[in-house]
Amino acid sequence: MNSDRLIVQKYFQRGLTGGQIFRHVKQLGITRNGVYRTISRLRDTGSIQDRPRTGRPRTCRTKERIKRIREKIRRNPERSARKLAMEEDIDNRSMRRILQIDLGLIPYKKRMLCLLLAHIIILSYQRDSNVMKYNRQNNQIYALSIEDIPENIRTVQRFQHSGSTMVWGAVSYNGKIPLKFIEQGVKINAKHYQNEILRSTLMPNISTLYSDNQWIFQQDSAPAHKAKSTQQWLVDNCPDFISS
Repeated sequence: MNSDRLIVQKYFQRGLTGGQIFRHVKQLGITRNGVYRTISRLRDTGSIQDRPRTGRPRTCRTKERIKRIREKIRRNPERSARKLAMEEDIDNRSMRRILQIDLGLIPYKKRMLCLLLAHIIILSYQRDSNVMKYNRQNNQIYALSIEDIPENIRTVQRFQHSGSTMVWGAVSYNGKIPLKFIEQGVKINAKHYQNEILRSTLMPNISTLYSDNQWIFQQDSAPAHKAKSTQQWLVDNCPDFISS
């Protein structure tokens, strides 16, 4: 910055106007505003140095901290502003100012690279859980320009037609019952729940865990679970049960 001011100062001392100076220096990347700010500084203070600052000295955006953060970003441009703020014990707003104003960095979002999947199996204990979730807010890279970002971290893979799976399982003090995978497209209504899960999966396995038939079955409040016919099935077939 001082080198730009020095160039403007030399032309100004020769008696050139602001417009004339700009025509000489614009090919050097010096802006028109930069020319006129330097001229204003020379007229007011006789120097190209920064004016004395008023108010409290900086305690957050210090030169030492800015230098430290620049090095952290150089080592890992995928560091998030929030994580950096936590490491430096400052608020997120101050960290974003350091990154974008003091360091001139731009938060680039990773581009989505779509791929097709032939087969993917995801085991989830959540009912009808979608897989391959992606949060764009958590995938930012700080850099001066897109060209500064290595190719291998510019994109994130996203699989088209990513699948989901539905499973049922049960655990107890004595052990667990094998997972029951629900075929894709099957809707779990009361009849399916009673026949394919309770009768075909729960009962054959529970007898091996509790041969004395001393057990209590607990389930959540899914529609198929709290249906009247399901409640009656449990009354008829379980020693006891709890519904949420």
